Amino acid sequence: MTAKGFRIKISADERSSFTVMFEPSGMPYELGPSEVVFANLEGDVAEEMEIVYWPGGISIWPPGQVVIRDAEGHELHRLY
Repeated sequence: MTAKGFRIKISADERSSFTVMFEPSGMPYELGPSEVVFANLEGDVAEEMEIVYWPGGISIWPPGQVVIRDAEGHELHRLY
């Protein structure tokens, strides 16, 4: 059986900076203009994921395990 999952790309435009917060761990990533991170959601992923906007950033409530990678694909953190 192959593990299922998907990847989301989170990026700032060329003019803005903002914070990406992964919940419930509270792990923040500060993205500067044109910066990118990827979130690989692993395993059997639920059909729903919550993303909340707040002034200056977003909060993402992934439905399970997530691996955060930088723009070059290097692993930054594993969140459970």
